[in-house]
Amino acid sequence: MIIYRFRIRALAALILLAAGSCLCGCTRSADVPQETVPVVDQLGRTVEVPRRIDRIAALHHFGGKIVYALRQQDKLVDQSLYSMEALAMERVDERFAALPKLLDGREISVEQMVSLKPQIAFVYASFDRSEMKQLTNAGISVVAVRGETFEESFEAVNLVARVLGCQDAADAYIQDCTALLRLVDQRLTDIPPGGKARVMFAGPKNIYSVATGEMLQTEILELAGAVNVAKGLKGFWTDVSPEQVALWNPDVIFIGSSLQTYGMDEMVRNSQFATVAAIRNNRVYTFPSNIGWWDYPAPHCVLGVLWTARTLYPERFADIDMVKTADEFYAKYLGHSFTSMGGKL
Repeated sequence: MIIYRFRIRALAALILLAAGSCLCGCTRSADVPQETVPVVDQLGRTVEVPRRIDRIAALHHFGGKIVYALRQQDKLVDQSLYSMEALAMERVDERFAALPKLLDGREISVEQMVSLKPQIAFVYASFDRSEMKQLTNAGISVVAVRGETFEESFEAVNLVARVLGCQDAADAYIQDCTALLRLVDQRLTDIPPGGKARVMFAGPKNIYSVATGEMLQTEILELAGAVNVAKGLKGFWTDVSPEQVALWNPDVIFIGSSLQTYGMDEMVRNSQFATVAAIRNNRVYTFPSNIGWWDYPAPHCVLGVLWTARTLYPERFADIDMVKTADEFYAKYLGHSFTSMGGKL
């Protein structure tokens, strides 16, 4: 488990570095001049951002959840959470429900966004560059964030905090995330390499799409004491053959963010999976959660690491109430508990 302890120490070091880089709080004086300051985003672009920011858009749930975690959601001009999580938040938060949605199907409404007059937009690193240019030309500062590893996610938290002037909130958030990762690491430290569960992580397209070694899901599995059988593959949600799955013969299969395109029954009843150990031993699990994915980029997926470890090694986490842990985390960093939003495991 040396690699896991190194990661935890590295993440802790990020907190200390960030704390030294910004000593400001989460509020700014009303008489601060409206000037800009440069920041370097996670695409390596230097972006001029307003020194005082009161209106924010986040065009991906990753940036939106960071804004919430930093308790800056009152500045959002749009919902900035999407899909099942947005529907869950609408049920419990009247202010959120009243905010406009900037997604029309799978497309961003640039015109509507410009009409809302945000000063800054947080976008994911894969956001369309031509649309980024349109927003920039409209006078909106566009800052790209990315989180395919925990290190990148925490860097994104610190970047957003630097832009919004709330480093103290970022430090507290990262410390809580790191504490959960450390708890998992400490309880798995004596598992030998040969004793780790071999896992296939199925993705959104179909039962043969798998998370590769270049994806966040691989780090989630490794931090939870498991091995991704598809770690040697590259790309994102790569399709594989039934023969390859049989050759891997994973001990456990996790069904990730399937977008409701298929379910556990389709996999369990598939005759091509009949010889796979995970199927034979009834070790197929749907990855949480029903109101927002715990395997998508965002530091919130530390809950996914804990859930994975508890699922794979239940005897080591018998004292952990996963719902209670999720309730506390959501209440602190989304403003409403996991249960009150309709979350179930």
